[in-house]
Amino acid sequence: MRFAVISDIHSNLEAFNSALADIEKQNVDKICCLGDLLGYGPNPIQCVDKMIKLVKEGKVETCLMGNHDQATQFDPEGFNQIALAAVFWTRKELESQRGPKAEERWDFIGSCPRKIGKDCFLFVHGSPFNPLNEYVFPDDVDDKRKMDTLFKFMQDKLYCFIGHTHVPGVFVDKTDTEDYQYFSYSTIAQEFGGKFKLGSRRLLINVGSIGQPRDHDPRSCYVVVQYDPDSKDNYVEYRRVEYNIDKTVADIQKIGDLKSHDFLWNRIQQGR
Repeated sequence: MRFAVISDIHSNLEAFNSALADIEKQNVDKICCLGDLLGYGPNPIQCVDKMIKLVKEGKVETCLMGNHDQATQFDPEGFNQIALAAVFWTRKELESQRGPKAEERWDFIGSCPRKIGKDCFLFVHGSPFNPLNEYVFPDDVDDKRKMDTLFKFMQDKLYCFIGHTHVPGVFVDKTDTEDYQYFSYSTIAQEFGGKFKLGSRRLLINVGSIGQPRDHDPRSCYVVVQYDPDSKDNYVEYRRVEYNIDKTVADIQKIGDLKSHDFLWNRIQQGR
C-alpha cells in the first residue's frame, strides 16, 4: 500500500495544483486530506471544486474537516483578527454562489468527518485527543502529561497523521528506557534522507501544510507512506514542492477584504 497524506491547503490553488502534480509522479494508490481546505488563501471555490472532483474520481479517499472548514459554516472560535477576516471573506465567497453546484460545495464541506481510523492508521486534523482544534507543537514533546494523553487516545492505532500547526515532524512514543522524542523535518531530511522508518513504536506524524507552511520553508509539504504489514521496510517520506507563490500573493492582494492584511502573503513568502 502506498498513499499520500496532505493537509492545510487553505484555499491556495497554486500550491494545491503543484502538490497534486508531484503526487501524480509518486505512484500512490490514494490520497488522504487532513482538512483545512479553506481559510487564508484566495481560491476557496476552486479548491473545493477540485477536491470534490478528486473524491468523485476516487483519487482522494478521505477529506477530513479542519477548524477553518468548520468556521466557514458555523461560528468561528479562537481565531485571531486576520484569520477571522479570511473566514468571513471565504464564507461570503461561497454564499455568493447559487444553484446545485453551490449547494454541493456546502454539502461537501459539512459532510467531512473529523477523524478516520483504518487498519493501523488514524487520521485527524488536530490531535487524537481533539481531532479538530488541538495544536501539537514540537515543544510539546517535553510535556509528558500532554504526550501521554495524545498517545493514549490513539487507542489501538500505531500511526496517527496530523496537521493544523503546519509544522512537519514526527513524535515518537516513549519506551521503558527512553522518553518521548521529536524529529523535525530538517532533521529527517538531513539525517534520514527525507524518510522516517515506520517501526513498532507508535508515531504522531505531522505532514506539514500544502498552502501555508510554517517551518521557515515556503515550499509545500506533504508525505508519501509506504506500508506493507509483512514488510520491515515501511516508511513515511516527506516531499517539498515549489509553487508559484507570486501568483498566490497577487491574487490575495486583489481581494479587498484581505489585501490590507499583509501578514497573509508575507507568511507564505517566508514559510512562517
